Amino acid sequence: MRIHPREFPSGRRKQPKRRAERKTYEALAGSDRRGFCYYEWRRGYERIELDFAVWIEGLGRFALQVKGGRYLLIDGEWYLKTRDGVKLIESCPLDETKLAALDLHDDIKELAETRYNPFVVPVLIFPDMEPDEAIESLAKRKGVYVIWGTEHLMTDLEQIVRSRRVSDTLPAERIAREVLAVTDGLIRLSQTGDAVADHGDEGEVSISGRGLPGVLRLTVGGTTVLTIRSSAVRCRLGERIRIEGEPKR
Repeated sequence: MRIHPREFPSGRRKQPKRRAERKTYEALAGSDRRGFCYYEWRRGYERIELDFAVWIEGLGRFALQVKGGRYLLIDGEWYLKTRDGVKLIESCPLDETKLAALDLHDDIKELAETRYNPFVVPVLIFPDMEPDEAIESLAKRKGVYVIWGTEHLMTDLEQIVRSRRVSDTLPAERIAREVLAVTDGLIRLSQTGDAVADHGDEGEVSISGRGLPGVLRLTVGGTTVLTIRSSAVRCRLGERIRIEGEPKR
């Protein structure tokens, strides 16, 4: 799966508080499912940050909120276990997840100008915890799905979709349109899913297709002016490329 940024921020790799996010990042980046993930979606009601905004082709959209450590739910109050004991958590992680999912939904609906309802599945992930019945019960009432651990993250997301009565067979071209809109043009994806590229990336660009041959398309003003097919196309920005054959007219 394509993910932005392309690597987990180096300054956070050794930070204990970021370990849960890194586990989730690596689980998403290591998946061979076609789609796109944006790490740290910084929009939300009252500045709630969504850890991962995810689009998966043929599966749907997901708002993934990650909570590292061990949480307790006692008499409706949330607590986090620490070295110094148990700390009261003021906000409800389930509410945070649902509000962030609603905000992503609103952004897609407004910015991508969709005529359909872009449902976003709210998912709260506890990478460091075993299943907790009290949390599961409250999550069900609030309409939020919970995942324990990240070892089988993609399988767990697929099971969530199968458990719902309505699924969204999200096509590549719709993902491309939505991502372009909600990132204000920062991220541009192939309309067909054959290739994926980020605006503003520097250095080597590698584009390959789902199967053989791969496809590299040059688009100007929304019109494809050149198509190159091969098993893989690799180039470095700034280099000259010799192209054999006639350009597409």
